[in-house]
Amino acid sequence: MITFDINGATVEFDEKMDNYNRVRKLFKLYARQASESFEEDCLNDIQSVKQISEKCLDMGIEYIEDGLKKAIETIVSFDIITIDLDIFKNAYCNKYLNYERLFNNLNKEKLVNNKNKKNNYVKFYDTKPIIKKLSQYIYEDCFNIHYAVVDALIENKITTINSYIDKENKQKANALFNNYRDGFITKTDECRVVKQIIDLNPYRKDVYEFLIKEDGDFNKEIERLTDYLGYDITNHKANLMDIYIKELIKEDIGDIEVNKEKVEKYAKYIGCSDYSIYLARIDAIYTFENA
Repeated sequence: MITFDINGATVEFDEKMDNYNRVRKLFKLYARQASESFEEDCLNDIQSVKQISEKCLDMGIEYIEDGLKKAIETIVSFDIITIDLDIFKNAYCNKYLNYERLFNNLNKEKLVNNKNKKNNYVKFYDTKPIIKKLSQYIYEDCFNIHYAVVDALIENKITTINSYIDKENKQKANALFNNYRDGFITKTDECRVVKQIIDLNPYRKDVYEFLIKEDGDFNKEIERLTDYLGYDITNHKANLMDIYIKELIKEDIGDIEVNKEKVEKYAKYIGCSDYSIYLARIDAIYTFENA
């Protein structure tokens, strides 16, 4: 059992949920790496819509195929050895993989729009949005492979993994969060509702961003939880620090030591470890003001 204390709300993940999270996190990471690599390859090699049409389908499928191989490795790690790549693709993946269809639709649309351009040549900045869209398609397919993995495991009687979060639980969690965010939950019920939200659907980064902003993360348990789930929350904390300093200075330049103390307290409140850089920023602001 893995336990987190989210400002008084105790959130627990058992072995089944831990195994699901491990699989989900694996494919989330691979999806990000694949989409970024695909985009980089395309930006280095592609100069026209025609080249996108000729090259990017096969390039994208190659990354997805590597993700499918990773899926077989994952399934075998659960001691299921009767599913190979062909069975996995044909029996479990069809409803989750959309890259080829989306590519063909986009390709057709762009070729029609550019049919009067000699050799379908367009400037680099015209191809970049198309490549970015294709890289997003790659991300979605590579991430969606984990749904097929879970389907295969559960269908083959693996009882040590949870299924993915279903639509009903997502809707319930969303309703609870909306009521919590809008102030309709009493103070005495807040911890219980936060626990319910996370239990129903832990994969809502915006929930954790809101909790940090409104309730803080003094013990860094929210950051520990988001890291466990595969999210990087540190940029959000850095953004909150930037906003806090801007508001602090806008109100009144005031006493430097008092403001540095406020910045340090706020950093500790939201669980921002690198508050020294923000103290240095206060020093720089005062140096500039007094120059």
